[in-house]
Amino acid sequence: PLLVLLALPQLNAAEIKPIKSYGGIIYIPRLFSLDGVKPKKESPLIVVQDAKDYERFLKRIPTRQISRTRPAPINTDPLLKKPKVDFSKHTLIVVTRPSMTSPVIRAIQTKTKRVEVVVHFPRELPAAHPVNIGTYTAVLIPKVDGMISLVQ
Repeated sequence: PLLVLLALPQLNAAEIKPIKSYGGIIYIPRLFSLDGVKPKKESPLIVVQDAKDYERFLKRIPTRQISRTRPAPINTDPLLKKPKVDFSKHTLIVVTRPSMTSPVIRAIQTKTKRVEVVVHFPRELPAAHPVNIGTYTAVLIPKVDGMISLVQ
């Protein structure tokens, strides 16, 4: 009976505390039609649960900053140093946005058989940027099972 009582708060709406957070610029697939070929709309939520997904995500981070200076300065994003992540113990949750105003991850909550990522997309400020560049916010959390969904 005591074990059941300890597990109950986890089933309802327990909040998961991030271990580490990251943010920066990211390549975004084009959102406009080219030669009549419609691009597929990508979800802003990326869930990284293994080394292959991690490598794929890291390739989307530009190695240089977006800048008018030539050559552009090196991107100082700490994820470009490819920090080791033990995916048997952790999950990396990433939220992208095709603008220069970064998404804000407000909370990560466990519900019955699913995890909700509560995200706020602040009002976009006018800023010039290349069409294929956006921003991301990422958090490293303890490994979770079940479906992970985005809630605005």
